[in-house]
Amino acid sequence: MKKVNIVLSLILVSMFVAMSLLVTSTAMLQDATATPLPTITSVPPVQKPEGAIEVTFWYGLGGLLGNVVQETVNMYNQSQDTYYINAVFQSSYDDTINKINAGLASGDLPNLAQVFEAGTQRMIDTGSITPVQELFERDGLTAVIEDMEPAVRANYTVGGTLYSAPFNSSTAMLYINRAAFIEAGLNPDEPLVTYDDIIAAARALTVKDASGNTTRYGIGLYAETWFFEQIHAVHDTVMGTPANGRGAERMSAYTYNDPIAVQYLEFQKAMVDEGTAIWYGPGGSTPATAAYANGEVAMVFSSIASLRTLVSSAERAGMGVDVGVLYMPRNPDATGKTIVGGASLWITNVGTPEQQEGAWDFVKWALTPEVQAFWSSNTGYYPVLQSAYETDTMKAALELYPQFQVAIDQIRLADITDANTAHVSGTFVSMRQDVIKAMDDFITGKVASAQEALDAAVAVSNELLEEYNSTVSE
Repeated sequence: MKKVNIVLSLILVSMFVAMSLLVTSTAMLQDATATPLPTITSVPPVQKPEGAIEVTFWYGLGGLLGNVVQETVNMYNQSQDTYYINAVFQSSYDDTINKINAGLASGDLPNLAQVFEAGTQRMIDTGSITPVQELFERDGLTAVIEDMEPAVRANYTVGGTLYSAPFNSSTAMLYINRAAFIEAGLNPDEPLVTYDDIIAAARALTVKDASGNTTRYGIGLYAETWFFEQIHAVHDTVMGTPANGRGAERMSAYTYNDPIAVQYLEFQKAMVDEGTAIWYGPGGSTPATAAYANGEVAMVFSSIASLRTLVSSAERAGMGVDVGVLYMPRNPDATGKTIVGGASLWITNVGTPEQQEGAWDFVKWALTPEVQAFWSSNTGYYPVLQSAYETDTMKAALELYPQFQVAIDQIRLADITDANTAHVSGTFVSMRQDVIKAMDDFITGKVASAQEALDAAVAVSNELLEEYNSTVSE
């Protein structure tokens, strides 16, 4: 197996005194030496210029990340006066795609939408989108496509067509508390890449008090299908056939009840059963990552997009947590890589031609090195353009947060295949709920074996997939 080069050093800077993301002016985007102050205050939209063509943009990132979405939109609106992007928050990624589906009959659709990777097939099936590849080719901008991070570009390319423009991209990581590793006699600079490594580390990191009560668990776990998908990609194993749904033929069956999935569930349950892991269950992301920041668990799985928040939260908690990141675990003979998460920008074919051109103009602007560097350095998502790494803004961000580089190294670890690219299906969202139930049923002992739990989940997933496919005309 290739030796994994992990950068675990972290520079904690005093300016991050609140759980926040940076809000930066257009001038700061040009000044790599500027250090914006954090804020948790909502960012209001700038005023619409008289006569500007209004373009409706639905987005699903809320809270601190939503602030950066609005700030990015503000920068675009202030950069020109022909178009005005009206950014409208839709509560979540799920709500965004659901509202789009509901609006197909009424025509209540945005001109531009931020949609997560789980919505790719459904967006294609709406018949109401314009593939961005057509626009890149029309305007002679194929060099931008070539500049995209290859794994990111592959994520939004189906059957040879780039349908949407990648915007915010992430991948899953194993976060570790470097201080706890040192305290337990472990070397935090040696990558933990196998299941056995993590099991052994979890034992060493678990702490009990004199009464036998656990005061720190080795790892905090929760039911999250995205990690389940990542493990399949790392082992170059498809989630469904044919070809993860990435070719000309749509996915017809889920096959995720495979040995890789069984092993992953058993790996987690083994640690829970021996008391070195705590199970937070479905929806457990927030308590698990909070426990990590508070020093109550020494390891946790999360997105690289969580980095800034976890660093800030750990510093505020004051429990001495030193944030480090590792690759996702794997078998020693694994040949794959992790997949891309996040969301992309979809241009719909509704509205006036002028509104469609306005949506496209924003996409072109968002896919420039300077804007991508601004977005990445202020959020935790990595740039979708390779050229963004050459900007002073991104170079400075990597000095402060070398974990960004660990994330990008991880998605470059192997050649791109259909199996290590996010699968595509019309029932992606509901499938995730089926897997969550299977994980929780097995780990909490409601179902005796991982195989039994996964077989039941696949049966439900495939019933819904077959039903969905029967309603879609090719």
